[in-house]
Amino acid sequence: MKVVNILGSPRINGTSARIAKTFIDEAERLGAESESYYLNGMKFKGCQGCEQCHSKSDKCILQDDLENVLEALHSSDIAIFSSPVYYGDVSGQFKMFFDRTWSLVDVNYDNEMPFSTRLPEDKTAIFLLSQGDYAEKHTDIIERYKPYFELYGYELTVIRATGLTSGDPAADVSDWQAKMTDLAQSLVNAN
Repeated sequence: MKVVNILGSPRINGTSARIAKTFIDEAERLGAESESYYLNGMKFKGCQGCEQCHSKSDKCILQDDLENVLEALHSSDIAIFSSPVYYGDVSGQFKMFFDRTWSLVDVNYDNEMPFSTRLPEDKTAIFLLSQGDYAEKHTDIIERYKPYFELYGYELTVIRATGLTSGDPAADVSDWQAKMTDLAQSLVNAN
């Protein structure tokens, strides 16, 4: 069992990172291997729209720090995608990374369904968002990203840590950490 943890917060120990770490700690305790990628500490470009990943290669042709992250998505069983909500969307770091996941899609316009995943089957994604605003706000983020997770073939679980109005990166997130511990036990034990 392998878990990849993609941290989209610019703060390495921020709220979303602390919640994601809870899953990683429990998964490792249960025997899973894990890799974590702190996007803000990596050097990479956003998608260049060159379409080389669909015409000349079966992966993104950019050679930078995201090469290992995109490859880890192929070999992992569970992927955690975490980001704080900034200005009504994921962080800029996360968005730049997520645009590059376009390379995980095979495109063939001769097919009735021209888009298919290049990832192996039976993968789980956890989309973790933390926000200062209340739960009713920013639900459109899930609506925008869910179709892409489905396109990649992920069984998706969404965790939203909401109402964190203090802005304190050390705020109490124990309720969401408990959810992540339970989720790790359920997913790792199921495999």
